[in-house]
Amino acid sequence: MEAIADAGLARSIGLSNFNQRQIQRVLDNCRIKPANLQIENHIYLQQNGLVKFCKANGITVTAYSPLGSKGIEKLLNREVPDLLDNPVVNGVAQRHEKTAAQILLRHLLQRGIATIPKSTNAGRLRQNIALFDFELSDTDMAELNGLDQNLRICDFGFFPGITKHPEFPF
Repeated sequence: MEAIADAGLARSIGLSNFNQRQIQRVLDNCRIKPANLQIENHIYLQQNGLVKFCKANGITVTAYSPLGSKGIEKLLNREVPDLLDNPVVNGVAQRHEKTAAQILLRHLLQRGIATIPKSTNAGRLRQNIALFDFELSDTDMAELNGLDQNLRICDFGFFPGITKHPEFPF
């Protein structure tokens, strides 16, 4: 990746699904520091230690599956939690007159994490970007922070052989 950046074909280098130990190994051996880490991050998997480590090392964090990934159930062949149906999230949403998705996305933004929500619905796309006309209170943030369960939805266990990888689970 450094050669690609040197050739002007990439402005920045990013990582995806690296843990703290793996990132440290990169930092110890790189010439061009990674600019971003993309990880699964939502109210049930907040990864606070990893986010703090990245921020301390000048690496931004981008959350994928910030609304959960209810649509991945068929691929995983198991039920996944519906983050949009969480009573705490819905209570905060009612207080702010916002959608549950807007609350989940705003929570990440206030934690300093970029988000990449997925939707094919034009109305929801518009709602997902309408996050800058309100702010969650300290109480709201504490309630949402309290939902962390270290629960990974996208475990990648469906990839053949992944569970034999020496660093699985990631």
